[in-house]
Amino acid sequence: MDGSASQLAGKKAVVAVTTGVPADHYTPEGANQAAIETLLSSWLATLRLCQFDIQPMVKLYDTAFGLSDEDLATAAKQYNELLASFAA
Repeated sequence: MDGSASQLAGKKAVVAVTTGVPADHYTPEGANQAAIETLLSSWLATLRLCQFDIQPMVKLYDTAFGLSDEDLATAAKQYNELLASFAA
């Protein structure tokens, strides 16, 4: 980059991730041996390079092996509200 602002500068970006396994799989000691943020570091670096306003990451764990219908419905409602907040 030449130091000028990106055409994407200031636009909001949300990284939303769902996993089929529990959160403890995403620790240095877990099956994936890394946090979600570490695994997605190149995506986050690209968003920073493009000067996006990066919002807090949305993470939903255990969708395949134990997330109750109620918990899934709650997460879907919260995500929908988050997306709606960008349209305002």
